[in-house]
Amino acid sequence: MKSRPFLQDRILFTGSIVAFMALIFDFGFRNNFWHQFITDSFYLAYGFLFFTRIRRIIIDSPEPQRGRKASRYIILFLAGLLIALALLNLLEFAFWKKGFVRPTAGLVFLLAVLDISARVYAIERQTLHPALAFVLSFFLLICMGTMTLLLPLATRSGISFIDALFTSTSAVCVTGLAVLDTGKDFTLFGQFIIMLLIQFGALGMLTFTNLFGLFFRGYGSYRNRLMLKDMINAQDIGNTFNTLVKIVFFTFVLEGIGAACIYYSINAEQAGQGGRLFFAVFHAVSAFGNAGFSTLSNSLYEEGFRYNYSLHLAVAALIILGGAGYSVFIDFYSYLKTILRHYYHRIFKRGESFTYRKAGISVNTRIVLYTTLFLLVGGTLAFYILEYDNTLAGHSGWGKIVTAFFGSATTRTAGFNTVDTAALALPTLMIFFLLMWIGASPGSTGGGIKTTTFALSLMNIYRQIIGRDRIIFGWKQIPAQALQRATAVILLSLIGIGASVFSVVYFDGQLGLLPIAFECFSAYSTVGLSLGITASLSSASKLTLILAMFVGRVSFLTILTGIARQFAPRSHNPLRYPEEDILIN
Repeated sequence: MKSRPFLQDRILFTGSIVAFMALIFDFGFRNNFWHQFITDSFYLAYGFLFFTRIRRIIIDSPEPQRGRKASRYIILFLAGLLIALALLNLLEFAFWKKGFVRPTAGLVFLLAVLDISARVYAIERQTLHPALAFVLSFFLLICMGTMTLLLPLATRSGISFIDALFTSTSAVCVTGLAVLDTGKDFTLFGQFIIMLLIQFGALGMLTFTNLFGLFFRGYGSYRNRLMLKDMINAQDIGNTFNTLVKIVFFTFVLEGIGAACIYYSINAEQAGQGGRLFFAVFHAVSAFGNAGFSTLSNSLYEEGFRYNYSLHLAVAALIILGGAGYSVFIDFYSYLKTILRHYYHRIFKRGESFTYRKAGISVNTRIVLYTTLFLLVGGTLAFYILEYDNTLAGHSGWGKIVTAFFGSATTRTAGFNTVDTAALALPTLMIFFLLMWIGASPGSTGGGIKTTTFALSLMNIYRQIIGRDRIIFGWKQIPAQALQRATAVILLSLIGIGASVFSVVYFDGQLGLLPIAFECFSAYSTVGLSLGITASLSSASKLTLILAMFVGRVSFLTILTGIARQFAPRSHNPLRYPEEDILIN
């Protein structure tokens, strides 16, 4: 009896793999009647297979927790819905030569992702270090994206392997550098793939994998939970699922609100081939993910969009929120929840005893907010003053302020532009170099060395100047380990950027040092802004930027840590050695 569920699991897993292949075949190639009939028949069979297996799990498994029980019934409902839609779709297609493949394919994709994610999460003997697992998840996602973009129906006139790899890396690493015109060279299917890569890359493939795994199978081994806690910086092991749900919930809610704002800020004629809704969703995902991809040839500088200030503000708001980091949202959520609960008990339950836990904002959140505000205001003022008679000359008074504010926000790893970047004054470009290098906040969808790293470096300089032996912020002492990590991140970023600049100058030095340096800063910090040389780069330079984008997104320090801890595990050494001062001046 035990072998039967095991066999059913194997069959379902095989079906999930085949389901992905069927979806690729369905949308990536031109199909005739029989090809379409076979894929629709498989969707129906896959729905029956999934429904049968989940029903058996519900019947045979002991009574699970309320959340897991509800999740299994939701999955059972989705499998039943797939059966109904696939059967109706198959009959309609067989008799009337029509079909509504998209909702059926969407359910197949969701169920296949659920099943495979649950199996990945359930691997009990996971031997990879969490940092290395995080890096490899991005690498695998880039490979899958590359293969998908090479499909015939993803582009209008075909695409080379290098360009597909570059586009996939740029999307997964939420950079935005593009060697092809996203709106003109990619079909609607190709643009949808890019949007999915941005979404998965922004939150991290492991976030979705672990969420679906917890949703489907519940908590795995202690090692699994410990790895997940470290990955998302949860407060304790028992609160990992809630933290994951909050991360995904905040993301989708903010993207949905942003998409609605973008939808109502444009008209139908401006939307392009995907329509107004797809335009809004694509740009909301790209903006919140700090990716900078746009279906417009000249980004938001396109004719008809460059003076649409309501659109600019909506995109800028998404960029800032996406770059703030999910830890900030969770911190504010806990803060407001504590305050509201306190007032609720004071007003409605006066007679009951209630222990009030004082609400507070963490030091990390305060540093992120102060640094972000400082960079936004400082960048806006610098852009406004330096570009007043240059790229801002054609804007009104309010338009100048909005455009300067957008320029300050987008340089922090977003990559959209509302002005001609190549026409910017040299002092402005220098400010852009600094803002791109700093980037967004930790735990966010953006890149760069991060706001907290920059803030800690400034506080360390201040500490050295006034002669303090420690860093104090908000009545809290910053640990020395955080300062050491910040120093390592800064040094490694300079090494990474310097190496990429050297390589691109070696291969394509004729393009000029300033445009090349700007391109490399943009790639490593996952910004996506360019002075217009991306499409002119040689294959070797594109490979250099691909590596720079990948290293910048997953963090140079994370890569080295993962490799070192995987192959040379750290051993505890209780010995302390005598200190000797080193001359530094």
